[in-house]
Amino acid sequence: VDLARQLIELNGLVPDEDILIEFTGLRPGEKLFEELSHQGENITSTHHPKIMRFIAKPTDMTEVRRYFATLEAAIPTQEPNQLKLLLKQGVPEYKPFIA
Repeated sequence: VDLARQLIELNGLVPDEDILIEFTGLRPGEKLFEELSHQGENITSTHHPKIMRFIAKPTDMTEVRRYFATLEAAIPTQEPNQLKLLLKQGVPEYKPFIA
């Protein structure tokens, strides 16, 4: 709300007079918070108590390129829900909103 008010004022307008701020709730697929890690990931501490280090085995670039080529080829022919399922194959943590 503070950011919205500041942006309105920076544009020379008055909040709640020139522009109303409305709370509409979450839209489909929108999150309240962002997960910084997933269960089972290899996370270790650092010398700073609020900084953690993620250690991961890199994915083979040949496999990544093959996946992106498949995804790119599907874009013009597939429906959005099919594309979401294809994205899930590349990003297992992705939880698509299927309409």
